[in-house]
Amino acid sequence: MPRIRKIPPALQAEIEKDVVRPFFAVGINLPDPVFIWTGSGEISFADADWVGIGSEEGKCIGSLESIGESTDGSAPGVKVTIVGIPSEHRDHIEEQAVRGADFRVYIGALNETRQIVQAYKLLTRAKLDSYQIVDGVDLSVIVTGESRMLDQRRPSIKRYTDAAQQKKYPGDRFFEYMPQLPSIPILWAKAKQDAVL
Repeated sequence: MPRIRKIPPALQAEIEKDVVRPFFAVGINLPDPVFIWTGSGEISFADADWVGIGSEEGKCIGSLESIGESTDGSAPGVKVTIVGIPSEHRDHIEEQAVRGADFRVYIGALNETRQIVQAYKLLTRAKLDSYQIVDGVDLSVIVTGESRMLDQRRPSIKRYTDAAQQKKYPGDRFFEYMPQLPSIPILWAKAKQDAVL
């Protein structure tokens, strides 16, 4: 597992205790946001309420592949599998998946009751890349997120058009007459002006 840089002091203190109650949490900022964690019940942290996908016996219903860190400049992603979703939610899940949605993975520690977060840290932040629904008695959803480092390899294409400007700044008319500019004659002054008597 990659070394976690800059662990918050509160999380470091929890890790050093004799008994540690760790958890992982995944947040995907879809139109109907998904905030799940590897336990049972609900917990609150990072300005959100998180729903447990684990059983009462502490068995996690899902998996999180290891989050890698490369030294060669490649951008490893993250893959999360959620199982045990009732089949009636299939259409809703398909409608919700939006490529490029914010995708975050947290690690944290709970108190003795396992319902209050003592400390947490954002492990990785990615963008939703793909999802796959696997049918069975219940549904399984496999979600992958791509690293934001991939954006460094993509060209940034900006269009200086009225439509692009309206999308970014509604009501701004700066580029409204841009298409007519090439056809407008511009009268320039002569290089040498005649003396006026």
